[in-house]
Amino acid sequence: MPYLTVEDHVYECDAIIFDKDGTLLHFIELWGSWAEDLLARTGQKLKSLGSDWTGDVDQVLGITRSAQGKLIDYDRSGPLAMATADELVGVLAWQLYVAGLPWHQSVTCIREFAELAQRQIHQNQSVQPLPGLRPLLEEARNAGIKLAVATSDTTSAATQHLKWAGLDRFFQCIKGRDAVAEGKPAPDLVLETCHQLNVVPERTIVIGDSEADMMMAQRAGVLIAIGVAPDRSVPSYLNTADYVINHYEALGITT
Repeated sequence: MPYLTVEDHVYECDAIIFDKDGTLLHFIELWGSWAEDLLARTGQKLKSLGSDWTGDVDQVLGITRSAQGKLIDYDRSGPLAMATADELVGVLAWQLYVAGLPWHQSVTCIREFAELAQRQIHQNQSVQPLPGLRPLLEEARNAGIKLAVATSDTTSAATQHLKWAGLDRFFQCIKGRDAVAEGKPAPDLVLETCHQLNVVPERTIVIGDSEADMMMAQRAGVLIAIGVAPDRSVPSYLNTADYVINHYEALGITT
């Protein structure tokens, strides 16, 4: 039987479900330029309306910049990390609406900006797996552990991003927010994924980088929930995780 080892504890399991952004792939590498492009276009539109951002622009999507203005981090519980595409459109369209643009025009405008920013992602294909991830996936697959992805992104986008990174071949199931009635932190993504993999949550492990991932895992009744916090001390939003790891070398697969 396959086992996952973490902090000298050994767990017999049938499947591991991963979040995507910030867990499998570097979040800023993939979404940083997209967010900056979208915010820049929205800011220009606000200026053309004779207005400016309502509130702190960095708080609109939940990002952190360096003293030089470079996007360096993001709020794991914020809009950029957790919102659906439609929710992000609503967040930014509200800014244009407050500036005096009719709501339907605001929504149309932000959707166009998001599409332009998305084209940049497709052109650049800037995806970078987290260190030590690929060997763990190889070990898990060779041991017979079923692997899956449950993300707040769409299923099609998630599949494409994983393909760019050369990771899609590891996963037997990829589920996005569009595949279930309720997204994170509801348990739907885990339960639907377990159903497709023909495993039970009680023998499944969830790995993610946000509080919503941990809540989703616990509500689904999984074996354990593991938080990923690269190069960090344990952040408060992962306090509900059973374990928090800083790198994938902290996990091992045995049979």
